[in-house]
Amino acid sequence: MRNSNQYLKESDLFRQASTSRVKYNIPLTIIAYFLLWLIGLGLGRLLASAVLTILGSIGDIGETAAVTLKRFIVCLTQIAFFFSWVKFVEKRQVRSIGFQARRPLKSYTFGFLAGLSAITAIILILLLTGAIKLNYYPIEYGYMVLHLGAIALSWMVQSASEEIAIRGWLIPSLEKKSSPIMAISITSVIFGILHLFSSGVTVLSFTNLILSGIFFAGYAILNGNIWGVCGLHFAWNFALANIYGLPVSGFAVNGEKIFKAQQTGPRLLTGGDFGPEGGLVTTIILLAGIAVLVLKWKKTNLDS
Repeated sequence: MRNSNQYLKESDLFRQASTSRVKYNIPLTIIAYFLLWLIGLGLGRLLASAVLTILGSIGDIGETAAVTLKRFIVCLTQIAFFFSWVKFVEKRQVRSIGFQARRPLKSYTFGFLAGLSAITAIILILLLTGAIKLNYYPIEYGYMVLHLGAIALSWMVQSASEEIAIRGWLIPSLEKKSSPIMAISITSVIFGILHLFSSGVTVLSFTNLILSGIFFAGYAILNGNIWGVCGLHFAWNFALANIYGLPVSGFAVNGEKIFKAQQTGPRLLTGGDFGPEGGLVTTIILLAGIAVLVLKWKKTNLDS
C-alpha cells in the first residue's frame, strides 16, 4: 500500500499543474498568491465602488443589490487576475487549475448537495440544542426568486474565486516543491489567516477555518478537480447566509434571507458574531467530514 503523499500525488489536480512554465519555491509561491489575491481584491473594490457610485447617483439601489453587486464585481476581478496569470505568465491553459473533469455539472451538483447537507446538519443540531431559533422572514414570491437568484449567483462567483485561488492554483503550485500533505497544511492556515480580520474571531473560529481548509482541500484532491468543492463552498455560504439567516465568517450583512435566525444559546455552540462557523458544532461536523474523506482515501488506496 502506498503512503498518503504518494497516493494523493496521483490526483488529477496535481497532474494538471505540472504544465506551468514558471518554477516557484515555496516562499515565492505564497508571495505570488497574496499579491494576486490582494491586487485583485483592491482593484475589484475600486471598480465596485465606482459602479455603485454611478448607480447611486441615478437612484437608490437598496442594500441587497449593493451587497450582491459588490461581491460579484470584486470576486470576478480576482478570478480574472488568476486566469490572466495562468494564461499569460505561466503559459498554460486555464482549465489546468482544476477545471478538467469528465462530468463537471455532476461534480458541482454533488458538491452543492454535500455543502447544503453539512450546513443543514449544523443548523438542526443548533435548533435541537436550543442554541438558535429560526423565524420565517416573509418575502413576496416573485421578489424572493429574483433577489435570491441574484444573491446565489454572487455567492457562486465568490466561492469560485476562493477555490480557484487556493485549491485550484495554490495547493498544486506548493505541492510541486513540497508534498500534498504539506500543501494542504500551508493553505489551510492561509485560509484561516484570510478571515482573521472578520467580526467575532476566536481561537475556535480560527481552528474551524483551518479544519474547513483541510476538508475543502481533501474534497478537491479526492475528486481531482475543483468543480465539486466550488459547489460545496457555494451551498455552504448561501445556505448559511440567505436560507438560515446567520453570519458567514463574521459577515452578517448578506442581503435577503428566507429565515431570520436568533442566537439563544452559548457562544461556544453558536459562534457568536462570527456565526456557526465559529462554534463547536461546526468543529464536530468538519471533523466528521474529514474522517469520511480519509476513509474513502484509504479504501481507494487499498483497492488500487
